[in-house]
Amino acid sequence: MTLLVYKLKVCIMLKALKRIIKPSSKINTAPYLIESTKHIRAGKMSYHNGNFIIQGSQEVKIGSYCAFGENIHIITENHDYNYPVMQYTFYRHFFGKEHPGALNFPPNKERTKGGIEIGNDVWIGHNTTILSGVKIGNGAIIGNGCIVTKDVEPYSIVGGIPAKKIKMRFDDEIIQYLLEIKWWNWSESKIKKNKKFFYQNQNTSTLKEIESMIM
Repeated sequence: MTLLVYKLKVCIMLKALKRIIKPSSKINTAPYLIESTKHIRAGKMSYHNGNFIIQGSQEVKIGSYCAFGENIHIITENHDYNYPVMQYTFYRHFFGKEHPGALNFPPNKERTKGGIEIGNDVWIGHNTTILSGVKIGNGAIIGNGCIVTKDVEPYSIVGGIPAKKIKMRFDDEIIQYLLEIKWWNWSESKIKKNKKFFYQNQNTSTLKEIESMIM
């Protein structure tokens, strides 16, 4: 095989593995709306700031009103290391077939731990990688440069490699209340009617004060 043909095959393989979520042709500046596709289920008004890449064929669920930074990588499948060779191109070149790990159904846990689920009102910082099987709860914050390998609880703030909890956004009773009211499911008219609630600092308010604002 010539070097040119080999490079072409590698390029095709990489394109098959990665799905770059491109901005709408009508929008030329960030933030870019995340829309549902064959393997992505996106909620309302969730945006990314560019170079948002999803790798693998497992389903990715993204809630509403999320804010993603630049260079976010969501990896739902990896190389299966149970076989003599990990490289997919090796098996295609010598045997004309896919890697044996890609032929297993259901796939081995080394290849994937399943799809990825990201809740509502989630903020993900720049240069973050999220691995297969992870669930990120509503209201969570993922700091810049994280590698998320485990579930992230609702309204927690995590950082580091691998990502670990730093603190919670709010007190437990306020978190519980926000999870109960599920404001991300409200109609646009109800959201607008509750402007006072959305402009209120939750960390300087009591639960009673917050409850009294909801109309």
